[in-house]
Amino acid sequence: RNKMIRPTTIPQTIESLVVEHAVAREAIRLGFIHHKTIATRLKGALRRDRTIGDLLEYSLKETYIEMMKIGIIAGTGGLLSHAPRRVQSMLILTDAFQPEGVTKIYQDSVFMMPHLGVLSKAFPEIAWNIFDKDCLVRLGTVIAPAGTLNKTEPALNVRIEMPNGETIEKEVEYGDIIRISLEERQKAKVFIDPRGGLDVGNGPGKSREATVEGGVVGILIDARGRPLTLPSEEDERKRTLLKWFSNLDAYPKEIIEKWEGEINE
Repeated sequence: RNKMIRPTTIPQTIESLVVEHAVAREAIRLGFIHHKTIATRLKGALRRDRTIGDLLEYSLKETYIEMMKIGIIAGTGGLLSHAPRRVQSMLILTDAFQPEGVTKIYQDSVFMMPHLGVLSKAFPEIAWNIFDKDCLVRLGTVIAPAGTLNKTEPALNVRIEMPNGETIEKEVEYGDIIRISLEERQKAKVFIDPRGGLDVGNGPGKSREATVEGGVVGILIDARGRPLTLPSEEDERKRTLLKWFSNLDAYPKEIIEKWEGEINE
């Protein structure tokens, strides 16, 4: 209610911040769902030379937007700009849009994108330089398989060849999300081997090789499944959310431990 009356206020407690971020996730998610419903083919625009395959594709695809084919997601707005930790912004965008495959995540540093859009009409080169150097925050890359598995099953194996020559290998369980540091403007080669019919872009169960970009957050390996679902039981749902927050260092450790203790009381 306070936020509705005074929308420019900034949360004064961690509890208020987490609630604000939760509302932002849901608002972006619902807005994106609505956008997908209007990003559809014209119902009357049918080709006369269609095949049976075209008819099946037409009936199955309800929107032009296919998350597996989206390579970049960029967020803007005061809430993201004011997030105390950049990983909070990246988690909000990841939870709301639920990217699939390999996706770069960017953020507007100080809600500058709309103004640069206007500036670009008169001074495109200047606008681009500001956009690249002062506006765009490279958060990192999300690796997220589409599909679902049973809990605690291995979801995928990932091998990462870092720019310094180090090799990192991770086996990520289904339902988990982890963070690996990779600095901004650095690149690494990843080899992704999904399990159990999960899809990272080459088809169910098929491996994929890709080059990922780093950022102020790094690489998120998101094996929570698509579509993303939460446990229906309240305490289990809280534990799941706190585990994700802890894995990513999204909020202060002592606050997360306090909330975990309250659940177990």
